Amino acid sequence: MERRNPSEYRDPLFAAKGLLEFKPWMLALAVFLACALGVAVMEQFGDSRSVWAQASPRPAP
Repeated sequence: MERRNPSEYRDPLFAAKGLLEFKPWMLALAVFLACALGVAVMEQFGDSRSVWAQASPRPAP
């Protein structure tokens, strides 16, 4: 008896639709990776000499 490959006779359009389905874990992974990349970039460019935001007291009137 010969084994058949089920994806051999599958419609290519139907197979492509499976890749485009929305899956919530994909969105969660994308957000997590974007945040991790943002933190890594900020750590790379932020050093002790550069201050992105700084508060200073106002002089007394």
